Amino acid sequence: MTTEEVAQHIRRTPEQTALFGSRISNGWRTMMLSIGYVALYLAFDRLSFIGALHGIGITPWSPTAGLAMVLLIIKGLRYSPLILAGELFSGGMLPTVSPPLMPIFLGSVVVTAGYMSVVTVLRHLRFEADLRRSSDTVLLLIATIIGSGLVASGFVGSYAVSGVVPWSAFAEAGFHYWIGDAIGIVVLLPPLLLLYTRIKQRAAPVQGRGSFHFGEIAVQAASIVLALAVVFSGMGGDHPLGLFYLLFPPLIWIATRHGLPGASWAVLAIQVGLITGLQVQGHTELTLRAFQLFMLALAATGLMLGAVVSERRRLSVALVDSEGLRTAILNTVSDGILTIDACGAIQSINPAVETLFSRPSHRLIGHDLSELIEDAPDLLSGLKLAIHSPASQARCWALDARRPDGTAFPIELSAARFDLLSAQHYALVVRDITFRREAEARDRQHQAELAHVSRVSLAGEMAAGLAHELSQPLTAIIAYTRGCLRLLAGPVPEPALLHEGMAEVVQQAERAGDVLDRLREFVRGGEFRRALIAIKPVIDAAVNLVHSEAMQRDVEIKAKIDPSLPIVLADPVQIEQVLLNLLRNAMDAMEAANTEGRSIIVEAWRPGQYDVEISVADSGPGVAYEMIDTIFEPFVTTKPLGMGMGLSISRAIIEAHGGQLRLARRSRSGAIFIFTLPTAETEAGIDAG
Repeated sequence: MTTEEVAQHIRRTPEQTALFGSRISNGWRTMMLSIGYVALYLAFDRLSFIGALHGIGITPWSPTAGLAMVLLIIKGLRYSPLILAGELFSGGMLPTVSPPLMPIFLGSVVVTAGYMSVVTVLRHLRFEADLRRSSDTVLLLIATIIGSGLVASGFVGSYAVSGVVPWSAFAEAGFHYWIGDAIGIVVLLPPLLLLYTRIKQRAAPVQGRGSFHFGEIAVQAASIVLALAVVFSGMGGDHPLGLFYLLFPPLIWIATRHGLPGASWAVLAIQVGLITGLQVQGHTELTLRAFQLFMLALAATGLMLGAVVSERRRLSVALVDSEGLRTAILNTVSDGILTIDACGAIQSINPAVETLFSRPSHRLIGHDLSELIEDAPDLLSGLKLAIHSPASQARCWALDARRPDGTAFPIELSAARFDLLSAQHYALVVRDITFRREAEARDRQHQAELAHVSRVSLAGEMAAGLAHELSQPLTAIIAYTRGCLRLLAGPVPEPALLHEGMAEVVQQAERAGDVLDRLREFVRGGEFRRALIAIKPVIDAAVNLVHSEAMQRDVEIKAKIDPSLPIVLADPVQIEQVLLNLLRNAMDAMEAANTEGRSIIVEAWRPGQYDVEISVADSGPGVAYEMIDTIFEPFVTTKPLGMGMGLSISRAIIEAHGGQLRLARRSRSGAIFIFTLPTAETEAGIDAG
């Protein structure tokens, strides 16, 4: 290290020092991995360098191919230079002949590029290194057979070009190399991948494995040794492969008992045993090649069987877990869940159904749904009408259900169709909504009480205007009555004048009575009562109630109502209350701001097929920007003595009618409040649905 480097090291922050140390650590690990891989590669190559054809690395057993594939699959293609280095060292050190450097280099490049391509294809086909799926094992076997065949052709071709391998022996040498690489990959790759996966996942040893388990493994290992001993005993006669089939039963036994992990290690053990036996007993190239062909078939069979067993076990465990989870959910959920067939017969239930209907399961399963739910035939008809809908699309109904004692209670029922054994079935979710209905009734009652209090308060605030409304007919009644008295006290009665005066008295009295009736109807209490009404009389009534107050405040009110508006289903008193709230708020805002040219425009129109829209627009100062988002919240007001409940109650009333009340943005001065009411056709359509 130079002085400057030391100074830079001292000036580093703790984070920089840690990063520097991490890089050094990673560099050492990479270096150790590289040295270890190349050393292991050469060791495997030396141990498997038996029966080398033409004195180069063409042997019937090449575990280095499996080792190279393991490195590329686990660490990635960036480690391919290690594959190339291993091949170059192997090609230069191990052959019994002295081939030129060019075929060694070309052969090494072919092997490296070939297995890089195989790994690339596997990744493209979504191959998983943990071999959890049987399809991964199939992909591995297919890619190994095809890829090693292509690599064998390229490798042997590079040596044939240089004359090390005669072209007449190209097919034999290529076949020899192909078998060696394929058997090396199939035998070595699966156990190493599974071992790496287990280490990576830090899988703990399976608890509860006693002496029986390890005893079974010992017996299975002994069966492999015994089968190998019989194969090499010469009991098969002149044909050395006569007893090779005896290796299948131990492998099948292990695969069915331990799945892919057991099968992969058993295949490796059999391969090592075969190579050892052939080396000890002696062999010809033909015998070795025949043994390796049969070994490739044996390995593929064992691995496929083990993969299928492992996948079936995993799926069985997942199914058991899923069934347990489903049962736990069904047993703990508070909603009743039952399935029925197309005729309405109950097929299955969860415990909540027994509690909900106060009946044991044997009095529910197999019985008709109509015993539990009123209007069950209509429900089944509705379900069958949805037969062409997607199976996952759910429908919802509000119905009445019955208990054994005959008491009825409201339920909310959701249903969805599914097919089982080519027959239509339905899954029903039943929820008792008694408490919800009671809460909704209490809320409606509370809302009605609030609205009543609001109307009384509003009527009190309108007292001056109402007094003026009543004073005019009362003054007229007094005047006409006094005139009639003077006529009666005169010397000559005038019946015509008396009749006219009394008619005016009656007319003014009826006018005062109308004012009182409107006020009494407005402040009445009671429940939320909707009826089919035209919106124009409601708007006219609200405008008439504030007419006198508007004149006193110098406010001009105009109504623009579309004459073709449809009727709506609404409570006229409550809609009138909303309009009065909006009209008085507009007048208060304009008076507080001392607005000149005070005007209010009430409009009603039909924006679409299913709604009627009513707006109240004023020429006042508008709503402050900071209050736009909170203007409808309770206790929010701009009036010094206001309670802040008028707009909140108004919005609640409109939403109870199925509409919306909102504040519209205006580019000019003033505010505009708009609310919608559904038409009678909309309500009829909802009821029919």
